[in-house]
Amino acid sequence: MSRGPLPELLISRRDRPGSVRWHVEDGPVRRGEAWSDVVNCSMRVPFRGGAHGRLVRAHELMHARVSPLDASALARVDGVGGRSVECAEELRVNLLLGRVGFELAELRDGSERLAGRRLAESGDWPELVRFSAALAGTRALKDLVQGVRTVEATWASSCRALERELLSHLRRVPTVALASTVPTDQGLPTGFATHTVALAELIERWATGPPSRCTSPIARARGRPARTGEFAALFLDDDVVLDRAVRGAIAPARRPAQSGRRVVRPGRLVTDPTRRVFDRAARGAGGVVVVDQSGSMSLDAEDLARLLAAAPGAFVLGYSHDPGSVGVANAWVLADRGRATSAVRAGNVGNGVDGPALRHALSRRRAGEPVLWVTDGQVTDSGDHADLGLAAQCARLVVRHGIAMVPSVDEALAVLRRGAGRTGAPRLLGRVGAAVTAPS
Repeated sequence: MSRGPLPELLISRRDRPGSVRWHVEDGPVRRGEAWSDVVNCSMRVPFRGGAHGRLVRAHELMHARVSPLDASALARVDGVGGRSVECAEELRVNLLLGRVGFELAELRDGSERLAGRRLAESGDWPELVRFSAALAGTRALKDLVQGVRTVEATWASSCRALERELLSHLRRVPTVALASTVPTDQGLPTGFATHTVALAELIERWATGPPSRCTSPIARARGRPARTGEFAALFLDDDVVLDRAVRGAIAPARRPAQSGRRVVRPGRLVTDPTRRVFDRAARGAGGVVVVDQSGSMSLDAEDLARLLAAAPGAFVLGYSHDPGSVGVANAWVLADRGRATSAVRAGNVGNGVDGPALRHALSRRRAGEPVLWVTDGQVTDSGDHADLGLAAQCARLVVRHGIAMVPSVDEALAVLRRGAGRTGAPRLLGRVGAAVTAPS
């Protein structure tokens, strides 16, 4: 018989000292069926359900750890509906799960796409905003947005814009502050009173405002500036915080070796037939991955998780330029040698900075590492116009440094699993691929 979680072993709160006994019952693995009553110390979660069931249990345990003990707190925020507060608290709990190492890609049950389509068909913009906020930062939001897009593309873009605004609001908030249960003067945990309430106010403004809060990327691209013939300058986004550790990316281990600078394992002269009395550093699997996140390409949290599962020690750089902009961030580090962001930043419509992004990534390469470029091979200038000269620049980088051009994350995974030095011949993708084989 499967056993459920034991909240008593995990939950210690500043606003409720002492030990309490919890009642936990088994429930189905469906959205809305799991719950935790922090006041009466009772919980219903699925005892089974694989990775999804495990994540649901962790979600409810996090509620029990950080959510208010006063159930009426959801309705005590001035000018904000209880549903907005509830969805803001769901977002805070999910972000905390991501920061302690859980993969939020599994936090979905398959109903999200249908829910998105039905909300769009019924014209229920307020509920769509609130539900989107609750799913922000998870793979489930992508499914919801796909359902919305089949009915109303502008609303789908607005949902993504809402996600970016919500996640950017918390990027620089330390985990200890986000999860704090130190009671305020009103008796509410500080993490809730400070951050959940701020998120709820933002959600309420979106829910009560017009649906077209965000112009779609396609519409913005139609007004792009004139051709420049040059790449934009690389401008890294410092607001992207690497707030979680990558599982499997440990500190360099020391392994026995037959050669080295000093003897550190003299006992192996007797015990080791090969007499490996020296040692060497053995790092986890790595690599350099550059991802085009323009309008024709994309990367989500699930894709990043799969890349890091194959290469926990990888350096991952995303890029996309807002056509004609100056001083606007157009590249961002998504993972760096064992640390990663829990919220993948969206692109800025255009390419515009392909060459500088490749050169920056190459500067972070370690000896023998594969370098991958996830791209369709289309290179543009700072105004997002195709340019054969700039494509040729990128082609020279591809050939000189052995960069593997791949059109998708799935193919990038295959290259990473083959390991260093085995990326194969350069792929012929788009204008860059044509420039690789063009006569000089």
